[in-house]
Amino acid sequence: MVTERQFEQIMNRLDTLIKITAINAFQGKSIADVVNILSDLGFQNKDIAMILGTKATYVANIRYMMRKQRAKKEKSEKKIDTKEVERK
Repeated sequence: MVTERQFEQIMNRLDTLIKITAINAFQGKSIADVVNILSDLGFQNKDIAMILGTKATYVANIRYMMRKQRAKKEKSEKKIDTKEVERK
């Protein structure tokens, strides 16, 4: 049977392995790209923050800004499509 202390040690080592893997996998990518990828994989803000070594509120803010940019881009694309339809 695993004791509480042993369990905590195992979890700490797993967290370290996750961070090392993430560093290698995401070299050269922006934080926003990494947040987007991890979010698409189903990670929560607190998990992404743990992997990146930052706070969950920072990750949440990045995700908010990305959603806002995506909505703005989609809105401008709809305007372009509407103008093309009107011309025909």
